Amino acid sequence: MDLLISCILAILPILVIFIGLVFLHQSGTRMGVLGWLLTVFMAVVFFQTSPAIALSASWAGVLSSFGISLMVLFTILQVTMMDLTGAITRITAYIRSIAAERYEQIMILNVGFGSFLVSIGATPVTMLPPIMLALGFSPIVAIALPCLGYDPLTSFSLLAVPITIPASAFGFDAKVLGCQVALFLPVISTGLALGMLWIADGFEGIKKGFSLAVIAGLTLGVSSILFVNILPASAIGLVGVFSGLVTIAALFLVRAIRHHRAPVVAAPPVIPVTHTGMPLWKAAFPWILLVGFAIIISIPVIQAGLYNLLGPVQNVTVVANKMVDLKLLNQAYFWVLVSTVISAPLLVRSRDEAKSILSLWIKRAWSPTLAAMVFFAIAYVMDWSGQSVINGTLAFGPGADAFNMNAVIGLSLALFFGIGFPMISPSLGLFGAFISGSEASSNVMFYGILKKSTDVLDLDFMQVYAAHAVGGGIASGVAVAKIINAAAVVDKLGIEGEVIRKVAPVAIVLTLLTGIMLSVMLILG
Repeated sequence: MDLLISCILAILPILVIFIGLVFLHQSGTRMGVLGWLLTVFMAVVFFQTSPAIALSASWAGVLSSFGISLMVLFTILQVTMMDLTGAITRITAYIRSIAAERYEQIMILNVGFGSFLVSIGATPVTMLPPIMLALGFSPIVAIALPCLGYDPLTSFSLLAVPITIPASAFGFDAKVLGCQVALFLPVISTGLALGMLWIADGFEGIKKGFSLAVIAGLTLGVSSILFVNILPASAIGLVGVFSGLVTIAALFLVRAIRHHRAPVVAAPPVIPVTHTGMPLWKAAFPWILLVGFAIIISIPVIQAGLYNLLGPVQNVTVVANKMVDLKLLNQAYFWVLVSTVISAPLLVRSRDEAKSILSLWIKRAWSPTLAAMVFFAIAYVMDWSGQSVINGTLAFGPGADAFNMNAVIGLSLALFFGIGFPMISPSLGLFGAFISGSEASSNVMFYGILKKSTDVLDLDFMQVYAAHAVGGGIASGVAVAKIINAAAVVDKLGIEGEVIRKVAPVAIVLTLLTGIMLSVMLILG
């Protein structure tokens, strides 16, 4: 089959999903299911994949999605509980009292606090949209900003899982990749911060919040470079945590300095702060618990102890040598559930309120949870396409690697762009994270493609791979699974396409900028 035709067939499911979301205004869950069916069809009919392997790949994707899909399920439960009990209202009132300006709220919540949350394994796309909506932002902006704020630190999110998973799988030093990724972050983190202001209020928003956005972005980026170099390799998962905390501190310091310098005669009108009378500590108690648990389970000794409690029972064999290690007690979603259960007696006031919470949770959660699973299934079908079981191992037979959907797409791009490949290689990260909803999955999916392409073109693989990872982080703003998650907690499912249209220019510009930076680095280095 001609390479161009193969590339069109391989990318067709993704194009169908994109067109359905952006132009036909279909729901992300509906388009995800349709995209999965089309991906399986393409893999079986055109890419020499047996139906059994395609279905096994789908099951592997579902199991591998648990870190995202079950996180979605349980964080929506937690946020729903906090919403109906008045905790979100109380937290919103506090935020209004410390940050009256919209640009301050955007930077503190989505850049500073959002970066810290996602670095410890929590999910700002479920925690922050209700607060953003309560602060007066439109539904599209309330969804878009936490999605963009999911990854200003790109690969250092989720205790650096996007770096450590491929490093463990393919046998390279995670710290080396982390150092390369960090070099992009002063520019990209600043670009994400400015992009948030533009999405919220256009160029007027950038004008008002420019200096604060630059401070927030540069603090994130520069501190990441510092921490990734001074921390030992075993502690690379804490780079994002420390950078997020430093950024929060910097933002509050700037605010304190500005408040101190402000003339008393020109004080702005006081914004009314109304709340339920609930103490702030009580309102935030589920998140306080979650942060504490996330920090504790990041300690290697405790990680090992938790894993050993269940041991091999967590390893699920999918097909042949392919297994998925669920690591149930080490996952953030488990501790989200634990923190919710512990907090429930403190927040829930009656049996009727508990029933209302559970009813609304089921209504909100099923669609984004299913969507997360489906998009992971699509990613795994594409990744396993062309493979078969040979001597008890899932592998490519002679010449079968030419029928792998990801390889076809990557090779087509490399051949088409040639020496210009570094300019577009970050777009593979954007593409991979768009379809899977996860930078970590994108990094695993495209490792082999990028290794082969850089060998053929004689390019520095680690620099190219780092730029690809950065592109995958930028993709959080347009990743369908994350957008569905955010939309669900504010009961706005169905506007995913509008959010993508709003955020896409920012994601595309920053991805192109990453490609330019990579090209300059390769020329200079």
